[in-house]
Amino acid sequence: KTSAELKKPLSEYTIKLKSFWSNILSIYGLFMFSDGKISRKQKTIFCVLSILQLTIWLHYIICFINTTALESSISKFGYYSGLVVNSSMSVFSLWLMNRRRISMTKLLNNSINYLGKHTQCMKHIWLYSLIPSVCLLGISFVEVLCSVVDVIIQDNREIRNYSALYFFKVYLEDEYLFIAQSVISVGFVVSFYVSTEFINISVWFFTHTCHLVFYRFKYLNVKLEKILRSDKQLSSFDLAEYRKEHQLACQVTEELRDLWSPLIFFWIFGLILNLCFALRGLHFSNSTLFMIAYVADVVRQLWLLIGLFKAGSIVNIEAHRLAEKLVTFSVSKSSSLSTLKEQMDYNINYMLLCERLINTRIGISASGMFLLNSSSFLSMAATVLTYVIVLYQSH
Repeated sequence: KTSAELKKPLSEYTIKLKSFWSNILSIYGLFMFSDGKISRKQKTIFCVLSILQLTIWLHYIICFINTTALESSISKFGYYSGLVVNSSMSVFSLWLMNRRRISMTKLLNNSINYLGKHTQCMKHIWLYSLIPSVCLLGISFVEVLCSVVDVIIQDNREIRNYSALYFFKVYLEDEYLFIAQSVISVGFVVSFYVSTEFINISVWFFTHTCHLVFYRFKYLNVKLEKILRSDKQLSSFDLAEYRKEHQLACQVTEELRDLWSPLIFFWIFGLILNLCFALRGLHFSNSTLFMIAYVADVVRQLWLLIGLFKAGSIVNIEAHRLAEKLVTFSVSKSSSLSTLKEQMDYNINYMLLCERLINTRIGISASGMFLLNSSSFLSMAATVLTYVIVLYQSH
């Protein structure tokens, strides 16, 4: 096969991957794959979405303050806290991603281009981007659909309670309750579009970028493993090349961490809080439809949390995967090197590489506080499980 034939299927998946994320993010006014120039139409889309997000966020903040000041109801406090955290995550995500759009696009393009010759890899990443994104959309749709239907089928007494909840203690007459139903239902749909689904997309966009870095380490490790398993002499050149490529992959990881680190911390903190609020709402809910909505919300947030930790963990594991093999590798293989300089270069490259793999923490961190790996995931899981046990024991 010619090189053109080998590149043809790869280019197809690369284009699909870029097109998928470009189309999805452009819905929210984030034009990641543009040349840096934003048209007036694109700016308008971003401004409209930003205003919608800020409006929803301010509305929930006011409701939260009003509820805290006038009532001591834990259920309403927890309900509004979840909405405030959710809207805050979406506002901060949109602002930071737009501010760092050019840097994120450059990193993404470089990562995709580096994996350009690995067709199966690009296919896996494209499917990994597509299938979970569609599943998360479906889960969120079930959540908002159940909420809207529950509002529509309620009697006047319940709708009056809903209107007081959303309109700052304003109790409407019976003939105007249909207005409250319509406004609340539309509010659920708009909040789903500009807040909930945007969080799904932004988190999964980050995990997809982590998979690009993971595959970069993976193919680098596979290349060196083939040499270690063969009878071929591991030369100073092989070690130097691996160390150089590994250092470049580490720099990409650091750049990825610096770009996304504030959002990672905010996402994890917000998703854990929302998960606790959703579990409490599920435990005390009396409406079947709202229970289904809470279950969907719990599944969605667990999916996002597990996806975040898994994406960071596989980068961390793959970056250090050859540490044990290289440390236990017999250096005596290098004894056939012809000159003393080659022997010294070999030993230096070997020692520097082992030093990095063993003593350097390579991976994605949340604002430098902790790495996304199995240990931090278990700590998070223990926190949520403790809350669940306390919640059910207190009931």
